[in-house]
Amino acid sequence: MSRARPTTRGIVSAAISAAMLGTMLAGCTTAAPESENSELEFWGWNPAYEKVVDLWNSSHDQQVKFETTASGGSGGYTKMQAAVKAGNAPCLAQVGNESLPTLTVDGSLVDISKEVDDYRSGFPDSAWAAMQVGEGTYGVPVDIAPLALFYRADVYEKFGVSPATTWEQFAADSATVHAADPNVYLSSFAPAITYQIAGFVQQAGGTWYSSENDEWKVSMNGAETQDVAAYWQKMMDEDLTKVTDPETPEWFAAIQEGTIASYVAPVWWVTVLEGAAQGSAGQWRVAPMPNIEADTVSTGTAGGSATSVLTGCDDVQGAVDFANWMSTDDGALEILIEDAASFPAASKGTGLGSLSEPLDFYGGQKVYEVFADAAPTINPNWQFGPANAETGSAYADAMKPVLDGTRTMAEGLDIAQASLVDALTTKGLSVTE
Repeated sequence: MSRARPTTRGIVSAAISAAMLGTMLAGCTTAAPESENSELEFWGWNPAYEKVVDLWNSSHDQQVKFETTASGGSGGYTKMQAAVKAGNAPCLAQVGNESLPTLTVDGSLVDISKEVDDYRSGFPDSAWAAMQVGEGTYGVPVDIAPLALFYRADVYEKFGVSPATTWEQFAADSATVHAADPNVYLSSFAPAITYQIAGFVQQAGGTWYSSENDEWKVSMNGAETQDVAAYWQKMMDEDLTKVTDPETPEWFAAIQEGTIASYVAPVWWVTVLEGAAQGSAGQWRVAPMPNIEADTVSTGTAGGSATSVLTGCDDVQGAVDFANWMSTDDGALEILIEDAASFPAASKGTGLGSLSEPLDFYGGQKVYEVFADAAPTINPNWQFGPANAETGSAYADAMKPVLDGTRTMAEGLDIAQASLVDALTTKGLSVTE
């Protein structure tokens, strides 16, 4: 029998902070190397982490003390950075993937490349890629957020289309549907929202940043981004996508009415949609996002987090051993899945607990299986940069004139590139284009 999922949005990254409360705890602890130190301090904002720490402490000699902080973007990172500078930082910290390079550049995080060598095989390559800055590894992956296509099965059926396997087919289907009913669009697109295009660029194999030694290469107007921009520019020019910001009250009203019939979104959106679109319960399904080429499967992402070791920790190996246990132990994963709606980065975790169950809101589909299949296909070429806020501002500001037709997306990318290089240079970073 299928069951409904909770409707509260889960915590899956530094930018996703609302918690789902639950009580399920299952599985057995996995043996991990023990440290001689008696206690490791751990800072984070995910309330489920405290239960994970309690589970560890119940079966390990080395103890961990968890302290709840403000979420990263609300002061948690500032507190960590100040503690590092003062020399009294904890050993462990919760860090969102998008903020990991920033904390690495300012010297807050320890390179744990050697300490994680024995643990790499438990995670897909893309999960470790998100932990990399230059040649270093600065975290153990906790959760990931692969993208997929959420779609209205009833609307698709009404117009005789199926979830497209390629973006070319998606454009053709969009034309078919919109010609049949000018009030209906298969998708919506917001040219000035950074995270929406970033996932498409990652799927295409592009990245806006790469790093080597202490130098950052910026390529916001690179070939893959230009290709993605050209696709959506054409979709907008031909009125084949609804140009509007997603996740507004008006937007949610449109998807419940079926006038916007699909949306590419990350795994944590499973509970967001259920909570915000009850009027369309039972009509939604999830499919893999369309690919650029039918025979080349690739996926983007939007979110994810790590457990990192802060500078000054005197037991780096012990801290890494705990972090890996937290990300791979069955009991720990059950807590993160049920209490925080996390989608595990560890390959073994994607079929545990409620992630294997059918969901009523999605017509009884086992939607998490789609994301489990997508996880290994996340393109590992993408890297976040050392200035997350500046990246978003540079892109959004350059793209706002696209909304009234006074600028194309291609023109906006060149402007965003120049703005971002200036911003990073001003911060004192070594930058090349």
